[in-house]
Amino acid sequence: MADSDHSTTMPFVTNGRDAASNRFPDVDPPILLLRDWMRAQHVSQVLCRLQQRRERRYLDARGSEAMDKQVAYLIAYQAEVEAVTAALKIQDRLPRTPAHSLLGVVAKLEMVVGADRDIDDPTDFPWSHIESILRDLKEIAGSVPLKRPDRSIVQADCRRYQAMAADLVGLEMHAADLPLGHEPAVGVDTE
Repeated sequence: MADSDHSTTMPFVTNGRDAASNRFPDVDPPILLLRDWMRAQHVSQVLCRLQQRRERRYLDARGSEAMDKQVAYLIAYQAEVEAVTAALKIQDRLPRTPAHSLLGVVAKLEMVVGADRDIDDPTDFPWSHIESILRDLKEIAGSVPLKRPDRSIVQADCRRYQAMAADLVGLEMHAADLPLGHEPAVGVDTE
């Protein structure tokens, strides 16, 4: 029987591609999606804390000050809703976003597991099992290289959602002042 050369190192293969496909994870769409989702999640958490502070101030306010505090609370509440909606829209794109590397698969699972932490009990089946698979994949492929967005980016996102919320709250408050059966002068987008 002929000797074979076992000293040759074979290239690491991932899903039909060599390891080079994991060297540039920024080009893998699920990783970009995960970065956007994590940013939206972080912004929604910041806005949630703001909304809670404004709610407390509103509940503690008396007299004419209460009306100003109520408007500030309504804007903060709506801004949080807008940010959460943006994160959910990103989540909805996940099933249509193909992974091109193991890190892309890791990114997809990171988003699934991260989203479930907000919704269900992470000890329920199959979440502990999926987290186990995610840990195994990270051992094999590594972790997705992510960093928290700069404070200035988060603040800009928060201001954008607050501006959207102020517009919506202003339209809703204007509509509430109209007699029954009358439409507001400015059209309200129902989407």
